[in-house]
Amino acid sequence: MASPRNPRAVRYLRNQSAIIYECRRHTHDNKSIIHPFSIFRYWWDFLMLLNLVGSLLSIPHQASFDMSRSLTPSWTLIKNLSLTIDCIDILLNFSTGYFAWTRRTVEMRPKMIAKKYVLTGTFIPDFLGSLPTDLFFIPTWNSWIVARELSSLIHIFRIFSTRTYLKRVAEAYDVPPSLSSIFTFIPLFLISIHWLACISWIIPVACISLTAIEHPDESSSSWIFTHGLWNTDDQVKYTSSLMRAVTILTRSGFLSKEPLADEDQYIAMIIQILGTVTLCYVVSQVMLMFKGGNSSKLKYQATVAQLKQYMHHKQLEKNVQKRFLTYYKFRYQQHFFRESEILNTLSSQVKLEIGMYLCRKLVENVTFFNNLPVSLLTRIVAQLKSEIFLTNDVIVRAGQIGDCMYFIATGTVAIYTDSGREICHLEDGAHFGEIALVMADERRVANVIAVETCELYRLERADFIKTIHPYPMLWDRIKKIAMERHEKTMILDTH
Repeated sequence: MASPRNPRAVRYLRNQSAIIYECRRHTHDNKSIIHPFSIFRYWWDFLMLLNLVGSLLSIPHQASFDMSRSLTPSWTLIKNLSLTIDCIDILLNFSTGYFAWTRRTVEMRPKMIAKKYVLTGTFIPDFLGSLPTDLFFIPTWNSWIVARELSSLIHIFRIFSTRTYLKRVAEAYDVPPSLSSIFTFIPLFLISIHWLACISWIIPVACISLTAIEHPDESSSSWIFTHGLWNTDDQVKYTSSLMRAVTILTRSGFLSKEPLADEDQYIAMIIQILGTVTLCYVVSQVMLMFKGGNSSKLKYQATVAQLKQYMHHKQLEKNVQKRFLTYYKFRYQQHFFRESEILNTLSSQVKLEIGMYLCRKLVENVTFFNNLPVSLLTRIVAQLKSEIFLTNDVIVRAGQIGDCMYFIATGTVAIYTDSGREICHLEDGAHFGEIALVMADERRVANVIAVETCELYRLERADFIKTIHPYPMLWDRIKKIAMERHEKTMILDTH
């Protein structure tokens, strides 16, 4: 049954109650079916991955470079035991449910499981790759040794299910999607190179055995004899075959002699085609990884390119274009994202937490916001609106009716009197215009100008009053503090 110890169960079923419900549904409807998120299936996937990797490495190597080993009972027993496990895996796949993405439920009906495995799954390559081909050669065990070993290479079809198990293990270890393709590709690529090396040796050997030449080293044009490898050690044979396969695959041109025998030329053609396909696949995966890891940066570059085209089309002045580009650079920091769409997907609680993280320190620096209840402070933070002002932008004009106050997140602003005298500079964490929150129709007494590009948070008077309305005692206290501060400001201004 589904188990919380299976990481895939937690990922797909989301929570403990869903897992419990899945167990109840399982025992009620399909007791004979193995759940895909069970702890048994979790460990079976690991076992099959180890078994497949071991057999995909050992079977072609033994068939190509150590044929005499096939005459020993121990190797025959080990190889066929591995194939038996593969056959058991096929039976278990017919008895294991699967996760239906369209309905986001686990399908446990036997007919649907069989239909998916046969029609869209890996049943056919699994069946071919798990055939115990040794059974067909029992009457001619010693006389047809080359044909017997050559037929065992049909096990290569099992590489498709190996990819499936690699994906499941990647999910179990929570490998990021951007690295999952690499986690899957590298083992399969190394196994493929190993198979190419083995095929580069066994195919010429099979052709020689078919011609029944008594002294092949004297008459054959195969690369095996032109390189003098026929009577060398098995390790030397494998190393030479591996180097030859890699050289042809990468088209590095390090072959000392061009292939002369027909079988060598065909193998070289096949390896080169596989090399081209592999190169295209690697390039596509690298591009997808680059695009996935830099999607926001690429979107920013595309947006800036559209902005430049728009400004050029409208024939805007150079300084205006420069200000627009400065705004985009500061606003997005070279990574474009749609903040409204992102926030709309979040719950209200998460939005409040983000707002508190970004703005709480700004609000806490305000004197008359000190000691406010956390619930009220949270509601005030939720009302803040971000604004960006470029250098020399006028944020507040003297004489205007104030209807909001500002908190400085980043940047510096300058405070000027109506006559143009500079009073002071305010930087990160400071605030101004708070008198407008408690005094209706009060006019601004100073000009506020951005010294550099600034990000400010604005709090509207109407939003503040609506938020603090349920707290009349706090409203009176805040109003009293604000009035006292306003009186001091007026006294300083007259001097």
